Amino acid sequence: MNNNEVFWHVLKVKPQHELKVVSDLKKLGLAAYTPFVEQWHRWSDRKKKIKKPLISRHVFVQVSPAHDRLVFNSQSVNGYLNIHGQRAKVWPNEIQRLKDYCVQAYSPDHLKEGALFKAPVLGTDAQLLSVGKNNMCSAISSCGRFTIKFKLAS
Repeated sequence: MNNNEVFWHVLKVKPQHELKVVSDLKKLGLAAYTPFVEQWHRWSDRKKKIKKPLISRHVFVQVSPAHDRLVFNSQSVNGYLNIHGQRAKVWPNEIQRLKDYCVQAYSPDHLKEGALFKAPVLGTDAQLLSVGKNNMCSAISSCGRFTIKFKLAS
């Protein structure tokens, strides 16, 4: 990675304000992202497709140190996430993996137990161990180091 590349930082936001913060930050000219999935929700009188954030109360923003206070123009931002007294940094390739995961649809029809497939987020091959209730999938990476669980598209 070169020195000119800007990390993504993690913002803490008010509950259920993730998509609003992303919209506000984009209006300010900042690169902002929150991973989400679209789900159908049913009420007694209607059925609607909604966007549900995968990481609640957090938004990723790519901002230079000179403009880092600009994010507080959105009233839904509580602050930056800090780890050991420093702002949490996320590599651009990790954000890209999250974006790739959100656009991939893993359907139960294509995945059978024992099948090899490209594991979401890890970016490596994995073997499917099982598919449980509510299409929850359990897989182990090809190196045997990671076991992941994720929900298949319904």
